[in-house]
Amino acid sequence: MYIIATVGPNIKEKKVLKEIVYNGANALRLNFSHGSNSEFLEYLKMAREIKKDIVIILDLSGNKIRVSNSLMSIYKIYDGEEVYFCGEDKYEEIKNKIHKNSKIIPLNIKNKVLKENEYNQISIKDNTMLFNVFKRENDLIKASTVTGGVIRGGKGCNIKGLDREYMNLSKKDKDDIEFGIRNKVDIICQSFVETEKDIEEVIKVIDTCNVENYKPKIWAKIETLKGVNNIKNIASKVDGIVIARGDLIPETSIEDTPIYENKIIKDLVKSNNKEIIIATHVLNSMKSGKIASISEVESIYHFIKNGVTGFLLAGETSIGRAPIKTVKFLNELIEKYYRNDNV
Repeated sequence: MYIIATVGPNIKEKKVLKEIVYNGANALRLNFSHGSNSEFLEYLKMAREIKKDIVIILDLSGNKIRVSNSLMSIYKIYDGEEVYFCGEDKYEEIKNKIHKNSKIIPLNIKNKVLKENEYNQISIKDNTMLFNVFKRENDLIKASTVTGGVIRGGKGCNIKGLDREYMNLSKKDKDDIEFGIRNKVDIICQSFVETEKDIEEVIKVIDTCNVENYKPKIWAKIETLKGVNNIKNIASKVDGIVIARGDLIPETSIEDTPIYENKIIKDLVKSNNKEIIIATHVLNSMKSGKIASISEVESIYHFIKNGVTGFLLAGETSIGRAPIKTVKFLNELIEKYYRNDNV
């Protein structure tokens, strides 16, 4: 059973990382959406000094939509305020053409993709900021703010139903895969996998590196409805599936996510040879230093009994207030629910 801790600011010291490992974490996730290669090298070195056989997971950015880092400033957006969205390739051209007080939010995708897809809402920062699209004019998407907040470059963005078919493996992902191969990570995990093609592109880069006597496992993160619907085909290409609820919820809906989780688990348990990892929102209450909720504990119990093979802690360890306590508690739950058949 995997207990995966995401590295981050709150476990960057070796003594804290050591406690994370000693209290049950048997795998560490390097989230390449955030952080530098030099930071990840330091984590790798520390982790392998602490436990030689610790499993290292390189989590690629994939086709995650984000606010572009080319955003000229940090915006405070208020409820009811009108804002504009555009692709980052048109940002420089557009921002000088409209009123200087207008707030334009560039996204890290081509403007053509943004314009030609049909959608009614855009959400940012794990659905905590919401915008209703009401007009498309010239190269801009005009939207009304339902729930505002602070916008800065790099913030995650979700657009339900966005067609990612023509979004190929990025140069960043290719470079990050090569980093992983050089440093012999154990698992390479691709984000926003929707079809077998997304995995075939990763395999091609790995094969190109051609390192003798070494080949990492490949996991696919399922974060969209298209990925859910293609789960059997995707599973045929990988060693494991990560049900990545942090993005699956805003990409679908919170009420439908349990249905999709159940479908994925049932399909994969039948195959009997795939890792099934539940990621994000595992022990969210503990992220802020509180005790776990009964709904979180019940959820972990039922996931274990239904056949999952691991849990991925994200913000709970990377930025949470009690990373060691959280890992220890999850480990104790697994001991109780997984290894004791009488429960």
